[in-house]
Amino acid sequence: MHRLTTLALMIAAMALMNGGTFANFSPATGKSKLYVTNSSGDDVTIIDTATLKVISSLKVGHAPHGLVASADGTRLYLTVEGTQKLLVLDTATDRIIGEVAIGRTPNKPSLSKDERFCYIPLREESAFEIVDLNAMKVIKRVPAPAWPHNMYTSPDGKRIYLGSINGEKITVIDPATQSVTDEIAMGAGVRPMAIPRRGSPIYVALSRLHGFALFDPDKKKIVNRIELPSLPPDTPPPYLNTYTHGLLLVDNDRELWVTSCPGNALYVFSLPDLKKTAKIEVGEVPNWLTATSDDRVVFVSNSASDTVTAIDGRSKRVLATIPVGRAPKRLLVVTPKPAA
Repeated sequence: MHRLTTLALMIAAMALMNGGTFANFSPATGKSKLYVTNSSGDDVTIIDTATLKVISSLKVGHAPHGLVASADGTRLYLTVEGTQKLLVLDTATDRIIGEVAIGRTPNKPSLSKDERFCYIPLREESAFEIVDLNAMKVIKRVPAPAWPHNMYTSPDGKRIYLGSINGEKITVIDPATQSVTDEIAMGAGVRPMAIPRRGSPIYVALSRLHGFALFDPDKKKIVNRIELPSLPPDTPPPYLNTYTHGLLLVDNDRELWVTSCPGNALYVFSLPDLKKTAKIEVGEVPNWLTATSDDRVVFVSNSASDTVTAIDGRSKRVLATIPVGRAPKRLLVVTPKPAA
């Protein structure tokens, strides 16, 4: 055991000295992979997070959108807008092992805490659907504010949050009863969110805001707004007034990474003091963020450059720019855990 530990430390040190691409070395865990949905194509690009090289491209149907993984990393759930399906992927083989027919324009899904149910917003239908993953069928459809876009499960599993763009609300759902308990007006289109382990405040990207808001779910209101540095005065408004689309909490919720879509950059803030600590130039229209399980490497999709940028989470240095498919947006690192 001592020899194995020493060997692991030596390999990790060598990887760091040779370009800093070490991401997730552990002889006890499965291979960590990055899944990238190419929203204007029909495929998902799969990348090895240790080598930062493309492993394969998986055909899934036109306009793949949202991703969510099981807690053990063995299953990946993917919504596809063009085929109106929820796909289930086996992350060991990267094969599709199940599918469910769902409504139009399915966006970012979320899982119930027990992972029996998948909640899926249907952007063009002003509704969300609940899929029973044991029965592999839709069991309920619930009305929602216009253009529901992203769903998130709170860390304690007691709430599911749904943000709507045109409806400009956060909808709160009780997964125990599978019913809506609240709709909270936000004054602007609700884009992606980032929820800390303690559940509050929720960091929210809003339409027309080049920055992010802090939302208190118990007080049911925005308690602070943080603006990113000003853009050049001749900067045209981005698509759907989406100035910020990616938010990511790392380092045990001590850092928040934020995308500037028209600024082609990322900004890093320390928490809880909300001090800006770094700016990182990336590709065109950075869209979504994810990181390895140890937060050593952060990835951002550049939707107008057809690339993914890999960044060292500590030095904030760009490690690689990786070509992927057409208009990459959502992306997620998945690391299968060893069986108990």
